[in-house]
Amino acid sequence: MSIDAKELQQFGLTEKESALYLAALELGSTSISDLARKSQLKRPTTYLVVNQLEVMGLLSQTRIGKRFFYSAAHPRRLVERVRFRANRAEEMMPELVALCNNSSNKPRLQVFEGLEGVKLLYQELYESLNNKQEALWFANIGALRQYVPEAITEYKKILRKIKNPKIRELNCGDKEGKHWLEETKSFRGPRHQVRILPPNFEFGSTDNLILGNKLVIFSLKGDVSVIVIENKEIALTYRTLFEAAWRLGK
Repeated sequence: MSIDAKELQQFGLTEKESALYLAALELGSTSISDLARKSQLKRPTTYLVVNQLEVMGLLSQTRIGKRFFYSAAHPRRLVERVRFRANRAEEMMPELVALCNNSSNKPRLQVFEGLEGVKLLYQELYESLNNKQEALWFANIGALRQYVPEAITEYKKILRKIKNPKIRELNCGDKEGKHWLEETKSFRGPRHQVRILPPNFEFGSTDNLILGNKLVIFSLKGDVSVIVIENKEIALTYRTLFEAAWRLGK
């Protein structure tokens, strides 16, 4: 299997850096001319990219007589770079969160569009579920099955991994809602409760989550999109409405 230069961009390399690194791996100890030829880069560009890769620790230089030769670092160095960046990001997270959670009461608003973006956000939210913070869902399960069935599949996978998550779900009292009530019995824990509302309570094609200070609204029909509102007062209001509806559920 041949690796395309674009695939290495997930390690934080540009397309040109990826092409030159792959060329260096294949050629072994080699010259600038051969690197330029193999990577299909112009010679002046090759010099610039070589310097960048040397700074990253992905390329080393050796002088033999009057000539310079270049060798690629072991591919495991790519993994080490990713781990270093991930660890650095974790170290910076408290300061970044502090900036995010400033004293302003202005709601933080994010909008995601497109099916792929929505799927990724679902995955992120599922992974944030735990056995401490309660998640409140109210949804149209039928719409979820129709428009984003992968979200339900992923949800069930996550629930089987988490130890006793604290979740309450409110669903439509239609056929799909009743089916989901029965289906979840096989994998939900003692603190995972599901209720359905009377049939006269209509839900649009949406999925909704209250988690901490976040209200997440998924619009599932047509152009799939998500609105994430982060604000303590707004979350409190919707949590109160949820509690009122919860008492009507069965």
